[in-house]
Amino acid sequence: MKKLLAFLFAMVMLMAFTACTVEEQPGDKKEDVTTEDSAEKETNPENTKAETTEPETTAEEKKELSFGSTFTFDDLEITIGNAENITWAKIENQYSDKNGADVIVLPVTVKNLKDETHSLNMFYYSFYGSAGTELGSVSSYFSDTDIGFAGDMRSGASMTSAFHILYDGDGDYYIEFSQFYPTEKIEVKLPITK
Repeated sequence: MKKLLAFLFAMVMLMAFTACTVEEQPGDKKEDVTTEDSAEKETNPENTKAETTEPETTAEEKKELSFGSTFTFDDLEITIGNAENITWAKIENQYSDKNGADVIVLPVTVKNLKDETHSLNMFYYSFYGSAGTELGSVSSYFSDTDIGFAGDMRSGASMTSAFHILYDGDGDYYIEFSQFYPTEKIEVKLPITK
């Protein structure tokens, strides 16, 4: 009896295994549809998906942003100050390894375009120095005058404050504005000479 049950069990397993490994045969309906779709795409190029086309960029999008530029980011209108308006500061904190370091003070005006209170999130922008490497944040040393600590604005309100950027030598500095959702990235080039 045990041999009979073992034999039946083996047969059931074999049938189940065979049923799971059935392959599609040439001429199946699914393959025919794919062939027809390919033939239609070859004869009708308008049927190609929109994902494969590159979006056109306007002249404004190609324009390099720098001193004096105004742009929109995260429902805020941001205006970077002119090069003539840059001032300089020094970090004065005896407990910091940056004590005595030079800092670029760049004026910035931000206007809230949302229908609710809003501000520029300090985690949505980064600074890159003349060597092309990301600079450490020094905003907390200047929290009274830094845009990252300026607080919210009501709808339509604007404020003028400053970015504080650690100076690492003359050259091109960059401010990169970016956020994860919706994906948005803007870069501002700042040629700095002390």
